[in-house]
Amino acid sequence: MAEIKIEKKKPIWPWIILVLVILALLYFLVFADDDDDMDDMDDVTTEQVEEETAWDDENDTTTWDDESEDAWDDESDTLAGTAAVSGYLAYVADKSKMGVDHEYTNKALMELMKAIQAKANEMNYDISADMQAVKQDIQKIEKDPTALSHANTIKSAGQKLANVLEKMQKQKYPDLSQDVQEVKTAASNIQGSVQTLEQKDQINKFFDEAADVLRKMS
Repeated sequence: MAEIKIEKKKPIWPWIILVLVILALLYFLVFADDDDDMDDMDDVTTEQVEEETAWDDENDTTTWDDESEDAWDDESDTLAGTAAVSGYLAYVADKSKMGVDHEYTNKALMELMKAIQAKANEMNYDISADMQAVKQDIQKIEKDPTALSHANTIKSAGQKLANVLEKMQKQKYPDLSQDVQEVKTAASNIQGSVQTLEQKDQINKFFDEAADVLRKMS
């Protein structure tokens, strides 16, 4: 009688393991790419936030540019003009602020510049070229607060601002010609060769005369 050979079935579990390994590899490749993309996005976002923070920190210092634009951002030019003039009048009222670092004088010039610009805006009068020249004088004081040439720079800025007031006066305020002339005289009497603190009274006189004109224009 012939012997019948019976073949044993090959086990299935090696194939199951192979399939699981392949699936695991696919899962790792797919989700690993997603994680890398998310990490890249997080890095970009972090860099953007850091750059914006650095920009904000660098620009945190208030300069005359920041302050000179605040006065006419209100709802109307009239309100802006009134606020700017009031701010200047309030600031120059305290003469005791004038110190050796010339902070008071520099700030007073900026406040005066804001007030005159706001009044010009009310009149629809373009004084941008004049103000650019005044800005350059103010920046000289900011760059070197201890310079001995400040009196000359203050005189230069004061005369420019007085000339702007005269232009505005001739256009809209004919009765204030004498008042504006007093501003011009006060600015001219500032001695460029004398230290600022040695002629506080004359510099304060200029600021007072300018305040008087702005008060009458309001």
